[in-house]
Amino acid sequence: MGKDDHPGTNTPARAEGWVPPSGAPPIPRPASVQPHVKKRGRPVFLAVLLCVLVVIVVIAVVGIRLLTQTLGGQDDQHSFTSAPTVDYSGSATSTGAVSPAWASGVETAWRISFPSTQYGPRAITTVEGTTLYALFEDPDYATHRATVAAFDISSAQPRELWRTTGPTPESFGRPAFVSLADQFIVGSIVIDKATGAQSLAPWEGSEALAVVDGVVVACDGKQACSGWVLESSSWARRWVTTTASQRGGLSTSATLTYPDTPVIGAGEHQSVVLRVDSPTHLAQLLDPRTGQVTDAASVSPFEDRTNNVVSIMLASDGLVAFNDDVFVTYDADGFITGTHPYEKSLRRPTRDGRVPSTSELTDFLVGGLPAWSNAVVTAQAGAVALTVTPSDGSPAFVLDPANNDQHHSSDFWPEEVRASADMSVVYVESVEPNTTGNRFFFDTASGVGHGSAEFHDAKDLSWAFDDLAIGVTIDGIVAFTPKAS
Repeated sequence: MGKDDHPGTNTPARAEGWVPPSGAPPIPRPASVQPHVKKRGRPVFLAVLLCVLVVIVVIAVVGIRLLTQTLGGQDDQHSFTSAPTVDYSGSATSTGAVSPAWASGVETAWRISFPSTQYGPRAITTVEGTTLYALFEDPDYATHRATVAAFDISSAQPRELWRTTGPTPESFGRPAFVSLADQFIVGSIVIDKATGAQSLAPWEGSEALAVVDGVVVACDGKQACSGWVLESSSWARRWVTTTASQRGGLSTSATLTYPDTPVIGAGEHQSVVLRVDSPTHLAQLLDPRTGQVTDAASVSPFEDRTNNVVSIMLASDGLVAFNDDVFVTYDADGFITGTHPYEKSLRRPTRDGRVPSTSELTDFLVGGLPAWSNAVVTAQAGAVALTVTPSDGSPAFVLDPANNDQHHSSDFWPEEVRASADMSVVYVESVEPNTTGNRFFFDTASGVGHGSAEFHDAKDLSWAFDDLAIGVTIDGIVAFTPKAS
């Protein structure tokens, strides 16, 4: 078996606390209409005219709303600060699968407010154990300040553990939390997990993508990456290397494997996957210990084919490059391990906490059941029905996406799916063009999908526990829990 990819060369190196606002501003109320005395002979005419105007306004509003929905637009985000919450009463456990309790519906457990604007920054969150960590960027970008807070979320309401405010780098997007022992790294912001103490790392202008064996791999989003280690409370650069034009660390087709990190392989064969814009390859593999770059996922197997739009998926021990009629598997060192015909389908394995191996993914792509997940969900023609096939061989069943308590009836294309271990609940999130938030927990006994308006509006949904989902809205952070039976 030959290697179609070639390693590149290395290039040697060169609290002040913030308190959120206590509640939302009062909702303006329209002034009451006062009757006016009219001249005799005009009331009927004016009443008719008023009715005509009302009808015109209603038609215009409805028409605009329908047009927006038709074009795939999304309604403006709404504030729910005045809506009630029910507290969290679960067991704070995480198995990777959703709880059967979601069959009863969705309620808002609690909220954590923070300053924002309609289109301003949203919180960046992560959960480790029973602790929620959140970074709130100041809505005024010019301040280059951010507040980081930690909350114990194991009880009815979140309990704040600490809160600190510090500077952000000049360039700061929406990086993910990367864990390093007793610290978190967000972009180039270093945060102590125990105290919240903040500092800026020396790789400002780059974003930390992953940590492997204590080495932080940071890339600038252009053509440079570097490796850093913490030695005696100081950062030391191990290596710096030049890459192809970068397209992001996790800019991959994640809808089948749902990776939480761009790291593949194990032991000495671990690599950080970097999606690149190259005429010859789809990705490059970074050795986190040396910075050596290996080209991977060659585009050559896909040339001269009907559909040459190629994507990649990460597996636990390698990656898969594919288009609509062929896929190629690679190990963590960049060697080809197999080439197979492929027929594009709308099959989505449930996300149950584990990333599959390339072997498991191969079996699934050629038509088998996903051995690493509870079930597979398939969208039927026209996105009007969903077929759920349990991985344990139990009979398949059909769900109607339009059968939901939110009156959502547009096309429903599964983007992320989850299932309880007993298959009593199937969670399906559909992402149509330019929209988000069409997500429901289907009670498989009744076939009814449950959601809520606030659940629809939440972005960046994550799963703290089997029975607690956390998202961000214009109000701040919001947590959802199963509705009490």
